[in-house]
Amino acid sequence: MILKYNNEILELDSKINDNNYNVTIGEDSVEFRVIKKALNKLDIIIEDNNKEVYYTSNKDKIFIHLDGKQYIFNKVEDELELESAVFSDNVENIIPPMPGTIIKVNVNEGDSVEEGEAVIVVEAMKMETNLYSRISGKVTSVNVKEGDRVDSEDVLVVIEKE
Repeated sequence: MILKYNNEILELDSKINDNNYNVTIGEDSVEFRVIKKALNKLDIIIEDNNKEVYYTSNKDKIFIHLDGKQYIFNKVEDELELESAVFSDNVENIIPPMPGTIIKVNVNEGDSVEEGEAVIVVEAMKMETNLYSRISGKVTSVNVKEGDRVDSEDVLVVIEKE
């Protein structure tokens, strides 16, 4: 399976054996063990370090909650999509991890943002999640306001690299 995260392409190889997997990021490769604990809950073991992971997915994204942070991976289906994923790092579309409600919008159209800056807060399943910019740039569009209900495919904020 090929995934995109933070403008990097990750290749998740098929199982090495029963519960062991391998992920390749660029030239680096990491082997890890997965133990399913419950529905949407795993233990991932990398070099004797055990991490508890919560996850869910939809047709084109995988959402992972690890160490108090949320990570969103885009599934890349084919070579054309892979090429598009690799070369689309000048624009970021901020989308929610799951359906929820907008709690706070921290930016306005025209604002400059830095990489890692929290631009919006979404509440879903009684949890507030900050959504961060992965690039430095200018906010070109804010498509929601506080109190709006959103789905996991909605583009909330658009940021373009300057």
